[in-house]
Amino acid sequence: MTGHRIYYVPPRLTGSIRDWSGMDTPDGNSWLLDSAADMKFNALWFSPMSVTSGIEKKVHNTDKVLGGSYYAARDHFKLDPEFSCGDAERDREHLRHFAAQAKEKGISLYADLVFNHVAADHPLVFEENAAIDALKAKVNGKYDVIHSDSGKVIGMSYKDGDETKQMHFKFRRTENLGLLFGGPAEDPWTDVAQVNYSSPEARRYFVYGDENHKGLFKQVIDWHIDNGFTNFRCDAAYLIPPESWQELITYAHSRVPETVFMAETLCLDQNKVQRLSNAVITDDNGNDRPAFDLGMLGFFWWDFKSDWMPKDEVPRVQKMSKYGGAGSPDTHDTVDTLAGAIKKPLSKIFNDTARQDKATAEISIRNYALSVLGGNSSYMQMGYEFCNEKQNGVFKGQVSPADWQKLEALQGTTRDISNRIRDLNQLKEDLQLDNCRPVMKEYGTIQDGGLIRVRVEFIDADTNVKKADIVLVMNQKPEKGPVALTDANRAAFEKEGLVCHGANAGQPAMPIADVRIFHTPVPAAPAPKAANSNAAPAIKRKAASGPQP
Repeated sequence: MTGHRIYYVPPRLTGSIRDWSGMDTPDGNSWLLDSAADMKFNALWFSPMSVTSGIEKKVHNTDKVLGGSYYAARDHFKLDPEFSCGDAERDREHLRHFAAQAKEKGISLYADLVFNHVAADHPLVFEENAAIDALKAKVNGKYDVIHSDSGKVIGMSYKDGDETKQMHFKFRRTENLGLLFGGPAEDPWTDVAQVNYSSPEARRYFVYGDENHKGLFKQVIDWHIDNGFTNFRCDAAYLIPPESWQELITYAHSRVPETVFMAETLCLDQNKVQRLSNAVITDDNGNDRPAFDLGMLGFFWWDFKSDWMPKDEVPRVQKMSKYGGAGSPDTHDTVDTLAGAIKKPLSKIFNDTARQDKATAEISIRNYALSVLGGNSSYMQMGYEFCNEKQNGVFKGQVSPADWQKLEALQGTTRDISNRIRDLNQLKEDLQLDNCRPVMKEYGTIQDGGLIRVRVEFIDADTNVKKADIVLVMNQKPEKGPVALTDANRAAFEKEGLVCHGANAGQPAMPIADVRIFHTPVPAAPAPKAANSNAAPAIKRKAASGPQP
C-alpha cells in the first residue's frame, strides 16, 4: 500500500548532512523533516549522495563542461565530500538519526538506485580496462570479440596454449573494446560506464552474485536499508532487464517486506516501459503481482486535453506497476521547472512582477492538484512551494544551499503556495486512497474552453472495487483571470454525490482562479494514533498571501 506524497530533495540544495539531519541540533530535530511534515508530505526522496565522478562531460551545443552528477557514482558506500560531515562512520550516524526522526513523523525515505551505470572513473572500470589491455598484450592482439545473441559486445576469446579461453565484460564496449557511452549521439554520457547486462559476468557481479560474492547492487540496497532508507526510486528503470529488477526487488522484500519500488518511466519508448511488467514478485497470498509498486507519470508534458495521457501513459504505467502512477508537475529531468517554463510567456502578457507572480502561483497550484489527485502517489521538487524558476540540476555547481536561502525569503509572498500544497496533500490523505489505482475516465474542456475537466476513478488494487471519484475543474488560462463554474455544472457534480472541496453544499459557485475539486465524500477518519511525546511540533509558517482555496 503506497499513497506516498513525496518531497524530492536535491542534495546540493541542502548541503552537508550535518546541516539538515538534526543530529547536531540542541533538540535533535531536522528542519527539513519539519518543513516536509508541515506540508503534509509523508515521504522524502533524495538524489544519490554517493561519491561522484571526477570526469566532466561536454554540454550539447556549448563550450561548457559539467561534472559531479549525482547519477555518476564512483563509490556507492560513502557520501560525497559535498554532503559528508568529514567522517564516513559519522555520516552513517547522521543518516540513521535522520531516519529515526522521519519514522516518528510518519515519513518514509526513498533512496535513488542508479543501476544502469557507474562513474566512468569507478575503480571497477579501471580494473577492467587494465585487464583488457594486459590480455591484449599477452596474446599479441590475437583475440576474437564475443557477441550476445542480439549482437552486443560482451567479451573476448583467446588462445592460451592449446586451450581457448574467454573473458566476459562488466561494462558495455565497442568493437575495439573501448567503453560504449550511452545517451543521445549529440550528448553522450561520457562521465559514466554502462553496465553490460547482456554479459553473464555483469549479471553475476552486479545482480545475482555467487557463493563468494553478493551482487554489488544487493550490497547497495543493504547499505541504504541499514541506514534507514527503505524505499527506492529507480533511475532509468526501463534500461535494465526486467529479470534483473525481479531479482533485486525480491531481495529487497526479503529484507523489508513493505518496501516500495518506484520506477522512472519518463521515456518515449513505450516498449521499454511496458517490458518492465515482466518483472513480477509473489505476494503474501501466493499470487504474482508486478514487482514495481509505482511508475512515474509525465504530467509536465500534458495539456490536460489530448488523449495520450489517459489512453497511453496511464495504462502503460499501470501495466508495469501494482498501484499505477506517481504524478508530478515537473521533474529535475525537464529542461525547466514549471515556473521557469512559464516565466517567458507570462512576461509577454504582464509588465508588472506582481501579476506575473499571481499567475505563476495559480498555474503551479492547478498543476500540483492534478499531480497529487491524478495518481496513486505524487512527488514534488523542493522549492516548488515557492514557484522555483531555477531547475535543480544534477551536476556540481548548478545549485547550492544559497539557492534555498533565496527561496525561503519568499515565505509569505504570493509565490509561497505552501498552504495550498498542504491543503491538497491533506485532502489526498483524508480520502484514504492509498491502496488504489487511478484511472482517468473523462478529460477535456467545458464552458467554451474556459475550464478543463478531468475525472479520475480510484480502483482498489486488490479487490478491483471502485473506491472514489475525483473531478478536477481547472482554469485553462489562469493568466486571463478567474472563470466561474456555472450553477448547472456544479449541480450536475453534486447530483452524482460529489462534494466541492472547501465549499458548502448549495453555495453559489466561486470563480475558479486555479482549480476546484469535487470528490466522493471523505470517509470517517480512522481512530487517532497515540501522540508521540518525542515528535517535534510542526513548524509554524507565515500565512501565505498567495491564492487561497
